[in-house]
Amino acid sequence: MFILVLSGCSGPDEDTAVSLDSGTATIAVEEELWVDMGEVSTSVGDNWFLVGEPDMEVLTETEQVHERSLACNLGLTECGDQLYWGFEAVAPGETVLVFQYCLQTDLENCEAGTGQEAPDPVELAVVVTE
Repeated sequence: MFILVLSGCSGPDEDTAVSLDSGTATIAVEEELWVDMGEVSTSVGDNWFLVGEPDMEVLTETEQVHERSLACNLGLTECGDQLYWGFEAVAPGETVLVFQYCLQTDLENCEAGTGQEAPDPVELAVVVTE
């Protein structure tokens, strides 16, 4: 995993960011889709995984961006970053992204917390238009 601090570089903006829990997103070919995964804290052990790859002929994964909070920049503990997951629309069509959250575990032994069953995966349907 890598962390980027945004300041004048390409990344999410209001026009192309969509909340993970929105269920659907529509973008045009050659646009970038940013999925707002919410606040995460790697120090706590928050982990998101892409478990359902998109149709690569429609949408390709680009990068993950961690937008640092002021608390993290000040070195405070228990701070979180806003996580965005980027995708580029390459051709018209429809595809589904499936994400899995795990706490302090990897995907193979995913848990929502110590001894707690993993939460259900979250799906985001993406429509790419001309």
